[in-house]
Amino acid sequence: MITSTWAFGKANAFGVLRPAISSINPGQHSRQYASGLAAAHQLEVPANGKPVRAQDDTASQRELFMDVLSANATRRDAKQYLARFQTPKLKASGVPGEPNGRLRRDQDRHEQIGVNLGGLYAPARAITDAPRFERELREERPGTAAQQELHVALVCMRAPEALSDSVLDGLATTLSQLVKLDMRILIVLELAGDHPEMSIRVRRTAISEQAERFSQAIRRHSAEGSRFVTGSLEIDEDGEVDVTVPKLILGPLKRGLVPIIPALAHTKTGQLVRADVGDVMAGLTRVLRGDAEESGRPASHLASIALDRVIVLDSAGGIPAKHRSDNAHVFINLAQEYDGIKAELSQYAAWDDGVSHPNMYDQHMANLRMLSDCLSMLPPASSGLIISPYEAATSSQSSAEDSTIGTGTRRQKNTLIHNLLTNKPMVSSSLPTGRLLSASSDAPSVTIPAATLVKRGMPVSTIPAVERGQGWHVPVNGISELELDNNPNIDFPRLVHLIEDSFRRKLDVTHYLNRIRNRTAGLVVAGAYEGAAIFTWEQPPHTTDPSHLVPYLDKFAVLQSSQGSSGVADILFQSMVRSCFPHGVCWRSRKDNPVNKWYFERCVGSWQIPGTQWTMFWTGEGVVEGSERWGDYVGLCRDVVPSWEDGRKPD
Repeated sequence: MITSTWAFGKANAFGVLRPAISSINPGQHSRQYASGLAAAHQLEVPANGKPVRAQDDTASQRELFMDVLSANATRRDAKQYLARFQTPKLKASGVPGEPNGRLRRDQDRHEQIGVNLGGLYAPARAITDAPRFERELREERPGTAAQQELHVALVCMRAPEALSDSVLDGLATTLSQLVKLDMRILIVLELAGDHPEMSIRVRRTAISEQAERFSQAIRRHSAEGSRFVTGSLEIDEDGEVDVTVPKLILGPLKRGLVPIIPALAHTKTGQLVRADVGDVMAGLTRVLRGDAEESGRPASHLASIALDRVIVLDSAGGIPAKHRSDNAHVFINLAQEYDGIKAELSQYAAWDDGVSHPNMYDQHMANLRMLSDCLSMLPPASSGLIISPYEAATSSQSSAEDSTIGTGTRRQKNTLIHNLLTNKPMVSSSLPTGRLLSASSDAPSVTIPAATLVKRGMPVSTIPAVERGQGWHVPVNGISELELDNNPNIDFPRLVHLIEDSFRRKLDVTHYLNRIRNRTAGLVVAGAYEGAAIFTWEQPPHTTDPSHLVPYLDKFAVLQSSQGSSGVADILFQSMVRSCFPHGVCWRSRKDNPVNKWYFERCVGSWQIPGTQWTMFWTGEGVVEGSERWGDYVGLCRDVVPSWEDGRKPD
């Protein structure tokens, strides 16, 4: 199953998420989670300028509940999110009452040779009952819990001086909600532009002022607040930034504070200089991922930290894409698309259509390069998000229509909370552009591109190779020479395993190969056979004319372990419609297949074939160009013979 239905996913996912929202880190955040869901603590600033903690704000509780509900997390998303709260299991070298390892080996050895030694090797009861203090065994004391992994989001905030107080307040609301959902926040501040005429003293003062603005906004919504951290970064002659005093950052982070770090660093001689924000983000990523210390041992103070998200708050918005109707990349698979998008962005210097200004090219490229550098050092599950601060701020605030029940505009989803719960973009990247939701923005006079989710992703192999937009062509004589089981570029045993794991059925390999022989159009493989799509040229019934061959999606398979937030299905589908068959392809599915909702959202059209259990789907416009062609497609989908060893219906 690729995805569950909307209603099932939303209802069940919130039921799974509810206990987590009410009990995240109860020991560390008892002030926040004393009454189920932690309340947002607001601060009132009296005349003396010192903030005073206000009473719990029930409106903030409601906002967080509504944002979680609006995220539309599926049951699988909820389980993946809740997995972070599992207490790590402690490995013990022995169990009280059981013989130790050496004794157990001796007993096993004598049992193998048939000797019954009785209780000769059994330890005395006084010894087994006595408490043992072993170096490898750490028993939990009453009232204490095993150390839980700390999940961190590294945030790059560009040009905070250009943001109004209301936008900063909205950002603080969203970030505080992320903290309540067990995501620690670390912020790097960078002023707009290079400002070559600005001295380092003026720059330091300006950044300090912006950090104080942001800190006040965070303190209005977070019980712990934030801390402005300076003096922890060092830069070498090559511009590489290193964190020389990690405790200045990790200490506040572990206590729930939001550290705010300026894009400034000291040289080895102690001089304060401006550091490139990309180098600062890369240096912090190296520290948070747990690099080994100089001694070669793991950094013990980082053993429980996981950097899950890298977020860029930039008024330039998501990475633009001229070929899309919403003018933005929804999702970027770096392993597959980085070079192509880089070349695409280079053409925008002369493009000025109101979506992206020519001088924004360097900004977009810098953001993409920054995420590529950071994600290359992190596990595949980590992701990056580029989003306008206007969108991140306004998505945390309810509209006037939200305050009453009845007709009104639909509540805007909170992009950052949706990303935290699902690790997916707001809308699927494989959806047709006409069905994508438009991103809203409070920017006064420019349409900000939607947020862009970036992942290290996986490479995509197309066999035979094809250029984007060109597609595979019908063989001249109607006979394809591609054979799945006899091609050096195809690992056929792994392909069979993938199909059987995805469909949860045993494939009749001999029957299948015979059926598609001389008909195979091509194969698309995602990653290390985490997903694959097999295409064929099918001959419609009642004709042998090669010009009538129909492009057919024969198998669409994703490993069960890769279904969900990995995006494998979207990657395969995009390759199919953009590269392999830009002019259209068809496939069929059983009427009761739960995956059909996913197909309905992405196809151009569908048809329930009368008298059969099949629903036909297609992309492109060629299917309905005439009654004869329509008959070819319907006849094909009706007559394809399955190749399964069993006769049961698929799960």
